[in-house]
Amino acid sequence: MRKASKIAFVSLLSLCLFIFCFFIATLFEPNTFHKFFSAISLEKVENSEEIKDKAGYYYDVSAYAAMAIKNQCSAFYPMVPWITRYLFNPQSFEQAVIGLKIISSIAFIIGIPIFYYLCENISKNQNLSLLVTLLFAISPMAIFRVIGYTEGIFSIFCLILIWLINNLNTNKKILYVFTFLIVSIMSLSRPIALQLIFSSFISLAIIILIEKSKSNSAWQDLISIRKNEYRYLIYLFLVITFAALLGYSIYGSMCWQLRGDFLAPFNDQKLWGKSLGIYPQIFLSLEYPLFEQMSLYFPIFLLIGICICLYSFINQVKTEVFIPSSAIGWWLLSLYPSIFFLIYIIKFSFIKIKKIKLITVDLYDSLEAKAIFTNYTFWFCFCFVMSHIMINLLTVNKIYSLARFTFGLPFFFIVLIYILKNFKNKGINNLLKWFIFVQVIALVEQWVRYGGNQWIG
Repeated sequence: MRKASKIAFVSLLSLCLFIFCFFIATLFEPNTFHKFFSAISLEKVENSEEIKDKAGYYYDVSAYAAMAIKNQCSAFYPMVPWITRYLFNPQSFEQAVIGLKIISSIAFIIGIPIFYYLCENISKNQNLSLLVTLLFAISPMAIFRVIGYTEGIFSIFCLILIWLINNLNTNKKILYVFTFLIVSIMSLSRPIALQLIFSSFISLAIIILIEKSKSNSAWQDLISIRKNEYRYLIYLFLVITFAALLGYSIYGSMCWQLRGDFLAPFNDQKLWGKSLGIYPQIFLSLEYPLFEQMSLYFPIFLLIGICICLYSFINQVKTEVFIPSSAIGWWLLSLYPSIFFLIYIIKFSFIKIKKIKLITVDLYDSLEAKAIFTNYTFWFCFCFVMSHIMINLLTVNKIYSLARFTFGLPFFFIVLIYILKNFKNKGINNLLKWFIFVQVIALVEQWVRYGGNQWIG
């Protein structure tokens, strides 16, 4: 009963903060309220002299609304429009937009208690779970979970998948069946089939390689000893792979019937300026919005930290690292991580010249490190986050809506809860509170930009 009350309290607090940001934004931009609670036709948007940026009024929502009325094949995926059509049977564009907003907003509300439950189940720490849930719920990218985009209901699908792969006590056959169903649905909701397959395979490979590195046994003996665990992970990888391919195949077949092109959703993305290549310049520019930079650098910071800890854990050695002790350094990190990264590299290069205090990382035989580094859910979520950075790095010469994929979905925050649950430090909690404060300001700005028909990600 106490747990249910805590979940209800956290959910209510998160919703109140989110709504608070919305109403503060309406004081700066009154059109925010009108735009969110109403819908107008595309014709009125085009003919309105007050709306300067015509495309910015709806952005992707217009494509989903059109798909809710009639089957179409484009770069956007059909599951959420299908749900809208089934529940509301919209007969006009405006009805479809309202239906999409209702579905996404309800999904957003439902997702908060599920997310907190998962965090508390993983960390066994209510205070940490509260802070991370607030980070998730009032992220400036959380706006996409309520304005008719797919983030709201897709986050529910993600949380169900995370719960499934994290629930080892479930009957394996039941787990495979439900995982197959939810992954198929996810692949019909967004273009994430490749990311899911990549995350599943790399997670499996990392766990096997880590356990082999920590074991003196031969490959054959290791596989014999851990055959039940590896069999489960291999089956899970196969289930996710076939489900992801099936999900896309359903949409691809529809595109074949409508346009004669099975890969039309991928080909249409070329219209957004995407082309295969390597674009490292995305790490160098300061012109991108705050949270776009965070969505690029924060996972990179985590990757560097994970690699350092893995090195200590696998090689059984102590590793010294420099961690800024000044609060100003962390504030700078929360403002522009690219600047922080540059300053960190410069200061780190002078360690031998100046006496700078280092922190020793010694994870030899650490049970906490072993629990994380051999945890499939942790690696799956982290690989999913990194997969979007890799796609950005290989297809676009700018940071292209990366924050939506990092902070609009629950995977990054689940990675955080796995890492932070082992830190018993007030400084960590204070840092999380600072980021919550920054996010409140950023979310207000997002709502103002939304009301002004400006780019929000």
